[in-house]
Amino acid sequence: MSTRATSSLFPRLSSTTFASLCTRQISLPFLPKYAIALPAISLNLPSIPSILEGIWEGILKAVPKKKTSHSKKRHRQMAGKALKDVTNLCKCPVCGGVKKMHHLCEHCMGSEYHRICPLRVVIMLTQVLEMKKMMDEKTRAKTAEMTIKKD
Repeated sequence: MSTRATSSLFPRLSSTTFASLCTRQISLPFLPKYAIALPAISLNLPSIPSILEGIWEGILKAVPKKKTSHSKKRHRQMAGKALKDVTNLCKCPVCGGVKKMHHLCEHCMGSEYHRICPLRVVIMLTQVLEMKKMMDEKTRAKTAEMTIKKD
């Protein structure tokens, strides 16, 4: 029975073939008469259908019995994911605090905000006034062109 199982699992390693294979490998070309033959190795393995039967039972039990509900599916999808590590940090050259790369330092901006904020308002107002002057000049130029064309 074990020879049969071995030959069914490994057809190339059946007893007669295996012995001839071993004699070919062990025998030396200048001494062909003194070749050594090894006996066949018998593996006491269970038959393949019995192995597959145990695996098949496990596969059948792994199938879900009911369809996953919409709420459970959404709950699983919307669950909190793992947080990513922040790697883009550097040292602020002014205060020495930790800040994100390519961002303003929160410590420096917190202390300087009251000084910088009024300046920003003044700069924005001057830009708005300059834009208004430019628009007024353009409208005056257009009205002047229209009056010239009418005459």
